[in-house]
Amino acid sequence: MNKRYIYVLVIIAILIAVCVSEQVLLNKYLNNIETKVVALIEDVKDKEDINTQEIFDRVVDIENDWSSYETVLCFVVNMKDIEDIGIELTKMKIYVVENSASDFKASLALLLYFIDAYRGIMGISFENVF
Repeated sequence: MNKRYIYVLVIIAILIAVCVSEQVLLNKYLNNIETKVVALIEDVKDKEDINTQEIFDRVVDIENDWSSYETVLCFVVNMKDIEDIGIELTKMKIYVVENSASDFKASLALLLYFIDAYRGIMGISFENVF
């Protein structure tokens, strides 16, 4: 009988460790993307001409980071739930080429919205456990 309790406690400890490591990894990834997006927002805030190689390269850098993070996050969450950021980053590259500053800035704001939403979807909460 005591062995059963020990097994249950070990399983619960493993589940807690997995949840905590998932949360730490998730926060690290989303904070990195959020930092880059906020820096890009600050840099293009007053610009009307966004068709520069620097801005395009920064979007590609964010997209590359997100692609590598997305493969890890797919083990935790359904891919369909987190594909919005990748889609928006693809749109942003087109906006840079077309020099559509208003659409680009709207996409940046949308990225911040998705990041906050993903924290709720993927974070540790009672709803996510059950």
